[in-house]
Amino acid sequence: MAKQVNCDCGFMVRTQSDDELVRHVQLHARDIHQMEVPREKALEMAKPVEATVTI
Repeated sequence: MAKQVNCDCGFMVRTQSDDELVRHVQLHARDIHQMEVPREKALEMAKPVEATVTI
């Protein structure tokens, strides 16, 4: 099952890989909000969602 993180600023990431999710959340937090998000916090923020396919 995929996981998704939504930021209050409108950023959203959805992926099936925990590593990829954490990487994108950490990059977004650092680049846009000048804050560091530990791996554990990024995973806590994630909600399970249905995977979608874009063609």
